[in-house]
Amino acid sequence: MSHPAEALLNAQLQFFLQDFTGDALRTHLDIEANAYCDLLETISARDLLSESQVISWIERNILSYSPTDTMREQAVMLVELGLNNPSHQQQPMRQLINKQIYDLMVQRLVERPALRQELIHSALSSPVYTRVLSDVVYHSIVDYLTTDNAIARRVPGFSSLVKVGRNMLGRMGRLDETIEQAIKAYLSRNISATAKFSEQLLDKALNNDAIAQYAEQVWPRLEAYQLGQATRHLEIQGLSYLAVLYWNQIRQTDYMKQQISLLVQAWFAHAGDMPAMHFLRLMGIERDHIAREVVAIGEPMVNALNDSGYIERRLKEHFTRFFDAPETRTLIQDTIGKQI
Repeated sequence: MSHPAEALLNAQLQFFLQDFTGDALRTHLDIEANAYCDLLETISARDLLSESQVISWIERNILSYSPTDTMREQAVMLVELGLNNPSHQQQPMRQLINKQIYDLMVQRLVERPALRQELIHSALSSPVYTRVLSDVVYHSIVDYLTTDNAIARRVPGFSSLVKVGRNMLGRMGRLDETIEQAIKAYLSRNISATAKFSEQLLDKALNNDAIAQYAEQVWPRLEAYQLGQATRHLEIQGLSYLAVLYWNQIRQTDYMKQQISLLVQAWFAHAGDMPAMHFLRLMGIERDHIAREVVAIGEPMVNALNDSGYIERRLKEHFTRFFDAPETRTLIQDTIGKQI
């Protein structure tokens, strides 16, 4: 490189490096952020990226990503630190849910009786509930028949009958299998009606007034309930393994790819053609917010890069390529020759 070219390179390098220090850096970042916002006023998201490009990016960088053990362990470490923090352990629930939000949640539940009825029906019509209910009724019948209870004492002669029954059962060791099977067969035929009846009772008991009243009674205990108590049974290591297994399973399904495509295309149809800055304003992001954050985050990052010499090295490499280019050398020689 000729001496004039080297001098020009150094002059240009120093000129640009001045923009990366002190007040000049803040001004430079602010100017560039506002210039970018000016651009966003005139172009749409579709001008920047197409639907297919966004979908491909999500598939490459999200759906194709399998969390590593290190990533999972980092997440576990941070969650456990948060849960074991003494301030978390002793924090009352009202710090997360205040009375206003709680009342709105109760109101939403009260205003949706169909959802409430569906939840009750799903719970009480399940095979687990009917099996438990059948066992409870069966053992209640057996207990009633073999126990000298208060009702039996009021019925003349019933106590004697129970004693005879107990003596017989004592000799047999247990209920006669025929009687046992008869009771269970009867319950099997009628347990659905019993479950339906209990469903009706529960739905009637959980009316709007009852839910609102119960919610008011629960709130004083709920608001004082400590977060440490609420999270004491969480086993983060096990949950993290389950989360990774689930993600690795679902991310490879056609369902996820179809959902991503559907959602991206729907968003572009809704907002893809409006000016990008207009959409950001609708989302509550103003240009002064963008400029402020670019300066707040950009300044320490650029200072670190500048202090390490990285910016100067990169600029010098690009400038060197420019001044070493044959066209640039010819231009400098011609300019110097004309001046001479």
